[in-house]
Amino acid sequence: MGMIMAIDVEKMKQRLETLRTELEDSLKQLPIAQPFPDNANAEDDTVGDTEDLAVDSQEMQQEQSIKQDQEYQLSEVKAALQRIQDGTYGRCVVDGAEIPVKRLEAIPWASRCIKDEEAWEQEQLRNAPSLPQDNQGTRFS
Repeated sequence: MGMIMAIDVEKMKQRLETLRTELEDSLKQLPIAQPFPDNANAEDDTVGDTEDLAVDSQEMQQEQSIKQDQEYQLSEVKAALQRIQDGTYGRCVVDGAEIPVKRLEAIPWASRCIKDEEAWEQEQLRNAPSLPQDNQGTRFS
């Protein structure tokens, strides 16, 4: 395990544990989105109510998106802590290649070397449900 120890694993473990705590706390504080107000009923469906429901629905989608992002990041952080425990931290989970220290310092939960990360991201894009795009090819989610 020659050069891999150039990374301060103990320092990375502390960073990951701090991040795990922050994400867990943040997830606890996210509001549980209510799709419809408790007092909504079919007879009271005015334009204002419809607009309110549309805004509520959009806010709920944003909160769900934030929650999913944080849950995903939390799972990545926990996996990185497990790799530290297993002694495999700093090695690519795909091919075992050493992950550059600078990459780990920027993204302490990185599990793949840059080559395999790029391949994984391309695969995710190919398998992603089609999102609407503007004329510059920007994907909206």
